[in-house]
Amino acid sequence: MPTLLSPHCVEEAAQLLALARLDNRIIDEIPSDLRPSCLADAYAIQDSLAKILGWEINGWFCACTNPVIQSVLKLNEPYCARLFKKSVVAQPATLDAKKYPPIVLECEFGFQLGSNLPVRATPYSRVEVETAIAKIHPTIEVVIGHLRNWPEQDVWSVIADNGTDGQLVYGSGVSEWRNLDLVNMQVSLSVNGRTVRSGVGQRVLGDPLDAFVWLVNAVRLRGYGLRAGHVYNTGTATDIMWLQPGEQAVATFHGLGLVAFTLSG
Repeated sequence: MPTLLSPHCVEEAAQLLALARLDNRIIDEIPSDLRPSCLADAYAIQDSLAKILGWEINGWFCACTNPVIQSVLKLNEPYCARLFKKSVVAQPATLDAKKYPPIVLECEFGFQLGSNLPVRATPYSRVEVETAIAKIHPTIEVVIGHLRNWPEQDVWSVIADNGTDGQLVYGSGVSEWRNLDLVNMQVSLSVNGRTVRSGVGQRVLGDPLDAFVWLVNAVRLRGYGLRAGHVYNTGTATDIMWLQPGEQAVATFHGLGLVAFTLSG
């Protein structure tokens, strides 16, 4: 995909986003002369951002697989971005609110690979992807945007900011996942013991496994392979939920397990 921004503008935009991330602050927007206006620009900035940060990768995620999120971001297809190893933690976890901008929670299916899916010219089939899966985990993605009011920003800027990635908290996972009905799996989110969101696996691109196949091939088209042991998330089964300091969140995936964390501070 050809970019519209010059390499210099891509680098400047990535530097701006990297500094916001490293300084734990939000910026109003990407300046208009550096702002991406297409998917190619957004991915180019995202790649440059990852290079500047130099953080180890522990997987990828896709977003905008839920019709509500697509409506919020005004996008009719998913996008993908990296998961950084430093941000992937097992439950139960405690996160310090002082270390993050305002956060949003999403309840997502996480796929862990048991074998590599290397870069190749032809798309991976669903059967090939299924064969490579070792476990499926219940996860909460703690969405951390570094652009002010990120749901109101243009979607290309959101994608450039590594898709507003944050922390990923994951539960134990199930290796006998083929016995699970992911499409009809009920998912609920409670905060301080009160159910605040509910959803179903079907909201994730119709089938969480189809979303993962989409992600595998989207990453492949960007020139990257997927590695065994890494975790890959597929978008939220529930509506997003803002979390406040002092609150505890528990996501229950009925048949898959639960995942919990506390936001301190």
